[in-house]
Amino acid sequence: MKRRIVFLGLLLLLPPAAHALCVNLAFGNVPSLVTFEGGSGGYAVYDPQEYLQTVSFEVRGEATGATCEYFVTLSAGQSGDFNQRKLSEMTSTLNYNAYTDSGKSGILKALPTATQNEIITGSFPVVVALTQTNAHKFFWTIAPQQVVPAADTPYTDGNLTLSLYSGLLFLSPTLEATKTIRFQARVDSSVDVSLVESGQRFDISDTTQLIDFGTLESGEQRGFDVVVRSNDGYVVTMQSQNQQLLIHARAPAISDVVSYSIIFNGGGIDLSTGAPVPVIAGSGTTPATGVSFPIEFTVGTLSGEETAGTYADVIYVEVTAN
Repeated sequence: MKRRIVFLGLLLLLPPAAHALCVNLAFGNVPSLVTFEGGSGGYAVYDPQEYLQTVSFEVRGEATGATCEYFVTLSAGQSGDFNQRKLSEMTSTLNYNAYTDSGKSGILKALPTATQNEIITGSFPVVVALTQTNAHKFFWTIAPQQVVPAADTPYTDGNLTLSLYSGLLFLSPTLEATKTIRFQARVDSSVDVSLVESGQRFDISDTTQLIDFGTLESGEQRGFDVVVRSNDGYVVTMQSQNQQLLIHARAPAISDVVSYSIIFNGGGIDLSTGAPVPVIAGSGTTPATGVSFPIEFTVGTLSGEETAGTYADVIYVEVTAN
C-alpha cells in the first residue's frame, strides 16, 4: 500500500513597520498663526461672499531604500467638534472649519476620527538625494454673514495641533512630529444707513429719498424709514441745509419760506440750528435686514401769501460707529 504525502505551503506577508520606511520626517515652514483675510481685510459680518484661506507647509524627510508614506492631521480646537470649529472673543463665537481641498470635500480631522479623505497624505519615493521636501496645503474659511459684535481683539482658536505620521492611516502609523497653529480673525466694524420707503428692509444702495408734497397744504404729511445695520455701537445724526425751512428756488431774491416739523422714531427733533444733531444711538448688533426708524415731515401753517414756485430743503443723515 502506497502512502501519498502532501505538502501544504503557507506564506504570510506582513507589512514592514511604518517607521522603517521613513527617516527623520519633520515639518517645515508651518505658520504658528494664520489670520483670516476677507474682502474688507478682516471679517465683515454682512458680506455674503465666502473667502477661502490657504495654509501652506512642508514635510521633509531623508532618502531611504523604500518608499516613505506619511499623512498629516489637525486637531478639533477649542470646540472639541471637528464638524464645527469655533473662534471666540469674550462671549461671542464665529463658526469656521478646515478642509483637505479647495472644494471642501473633506474636513481635516485627527486620529482616531479621521477617514482617508479627512487627512493630507504624501510620500517620498526612492531617490538619491539625502533630503526630500514636499509642499502641502490645506484650506479654511469662516461661514459668511455670522452677525457678531466688532471687537478690539481678534476672535481666536488657539493651540490647534498639526500632526505628522509615518505609515498608512489604518496600519498602526507612527507619530513623527507636531506643530501648534493658532487661527484668528479680526471682526470689522460695520455701520451703515439706508433710506427706504416705509416698511422696506435695509438696502445699501438706497441712500436718498425725495419727499414730494406736490401742491403745498398746511398740515400735509409725508415720510419714509431710516434703516440702520450695525454690529457696533452707533449714532445717527441729521442736519438741515436750510435750518429746517423750505426755501424758494429763487432765494435769496425771493425770501418766502415754509416751515415744517419732523417726528423721528416717535419723537420730535429740531434741526433749526443748521448743525448736526444726534437723533438716536444704539449698541450691539442688528440683523442683516437692519433696524427701522420711521421719520415723518409735516408742513407748517401757510399764510396764503407765499410766492408761487418750488420750495425745498435738504437733510443729511449720517451714521457713525460709537
